[in-house]
Amino acid sequence: MKKINKTIHKHANKIAFFFLGFMFLVMVGSMYNDTAIRDEMPHIVAGYSYLTQFDYRLNPEHPPLVKQLSAFPLLFMDINFPDQDPAWKNEVNDQWELGNTFLYKSGNDADKMIFWGRIPIVILTLLAAWIIFLWTARIFSSKIAGLLSMALFVFSPNIIAHGRFITTDMGVAAFSVFALYSWWSFLKNPNKKNFIIAALLQAALHLAKFSSPLFMPVLLLMTIFSIIFDKKDWNLKKRIKIFLGGFVFATLIAGLIIGAWYQIFMFKMPLEVQQDLIQASIADDHFNNAGLATKLTELSRISFLRPFVQYMLGFFMVAAHASYGHTTYFLGEVGQNWPHYYFVAYLLKEPIASQIILYLAIILSIASIVKFLKLNKNNSKRKGLILEFLKKYNILVAFACLIGGFFFIGMRAKLQLGIRYIVPIFPYLYILISAITVLGVKYLFKEQLKQKTKKFFIVAFFVFLFFWLFVINILTFPAYLAYFNEYIGGSAQGWRYMIDSNLDWGQDLKRLKFFMKENNIKSIKVDYFGGGDLDYYLGKDNYTLWGYDKGPTKGWIAISVNAIQWNSANKGDKMSYHWLTDNYEPVKKIGNSIFVYHIKE
Repeated sequence: MKKINKTIHKHANKIAFFFLGFMFLVMVGSMYNDTAIRDEMPHIVAGYSYLTQFDYRLNPEHPPLVKQLSAFPLLFMDINFPDQDPAWKNEVNDQWELGNTFLYKSGNDADKMIFWGRIPIVILTLLAAWIIFLWTARIFSSKIAGLLSMALFVFSPNIIAHGRFITTDMGVAAFSVFALYSWWSFLKNPNKKNFIIAALLQAALHLAKFSSPLFMPVLLLMTIFSIIFDKKDWNLKKRIKIFLGGFVFATLIAGLIIGAWYQIFMFKMPLEVQQDLIQASIADDHFNNAGLATKLTELSRISFLRPFVQYMLGFFMVAAHASYGHTTYFLGEVGQNWPHYYFVAYLLKEPIASQIILYLAIILSIASIVKFLKLNKNNSKRKGLILEFLKKYNILVAFACLIGGFFFIGMRAKLQLGIRYIVPIFPYLYILISAITVLGVKYLFKEQLKQKTKKFFIVAFFVFLFFWLFVINILTFPAYLAYFNEYIGGSAQGWRYMIDSNLDWGQDLKRLKFFMKENNIKSIKVDYFGGGDLDYYLGKDNYTLWGYDKGPTKGWIAISVNAIQWNSANKGDKMSYHWLTDNYEPVKKIGNSIFVYHIKE
């Protein structure tokens, strides 16, 4: 078995690259025929407008960086931007209308634009996977631990699903890994190079998504731990100066970079457009009670503050959205704000094999604590060992706080549209799981690991779990967004529990087109939710727009799962699709997100 360990360590980098290769193939292969999801339509036109028009009137509720990265490949294509369209010339944030026009009605190749726009997100996801491997391996001086955390990330259908869409969810997850890892590297080796990299990546994190401030307490906690535990050859004053001073200075630098970045990509945006945007975006929400719109408008008149006003505008828009929430379907109800939403989302959408490792890690941590207390009854000795553990692995405490903080905020939030909102903590959850598992097994099974037979069964158990994960990925291809685990009977049953970005974001419209062609369907009634355009994909003469309010019908009908379940709570109400779902079975479930019926009688 020692030979096996040495072999794994020797070839760990090759195994890691195999994981990356697998991830790249399944992400690119599965997204190839995915139609634009709902949020991609405004994101891609917004990012392109920043790079070509230097105007920030579109999609101000998200920072620019991820959208710009996705739009960058489009600069090398022959693309028409509809700058004469009323949605651009006469409106301040008509992102949905302009996004539709940009992709489907301006003579552009929408599929090509969407495909290449997703590639930068795929690259970010792959880089995050590599950093997770390196980081975990460095923390524990064990490439096996690195491979374990990397495998949990690479083989997660949720990561694969959101790691190939033009949205900010995977963007902030990746940039948080880059920012936290670079800051950890600076704390371990404080020099100018590491500091500059850390400050730049902290700025990139804030330019990725407005949830980035949630990572700041973790950066501060990492800093405090370094002051307490690291560099014991320095006195306390010097540690505070280097670490805490560095944290404050890096944050200030990041703030200046954010302002400069916004300024560059809005310098052609007229002041009156920005002020109209402020009034249109926050005049009707509860922040207006504090006169926020008026205050931001006044600040925008000061030229050097304009970019910071734009950033604050987006932040307050997101805060208002989170406060008011969004109606969705969850476990048979239509509403918002379920305290257990994200716990259930994790339970149903994370692979069971990954969950087994999580539960095992919890059991191992409890058993390790019990064993530790039994073996070390002397209080002073206990304190010494605990301090030694914290000195070496305090980063795990920071990760635990981050995970707990996200779930706590998620319990109180009204914006619960999918597991994607907690995807940014998945890298840290996987590192934490791997850490506890590796440390726990070594601590509890030290003697057993010396015995070939018992060590073989321990290794075989983990090999089985990851083979299970691998098989699940292959079987799920290409419908990763709609993945649900075996607790509820798999992906085919997911629509009964959760919808929206957990399942149906409009990704299967092109596959509906293929189905119609294969079955020679010339006319179909469609109730579609997503970022695709029915005229563009189906042809305007081949479909009829449908809705739950039109009642029973005959012939071919294709309904997005979102449209079905948004009205499912209205059982007994004629204004719903219960006449359809209660009496007929779908002929086809396309990607488990579009149900196709053929009603003959």
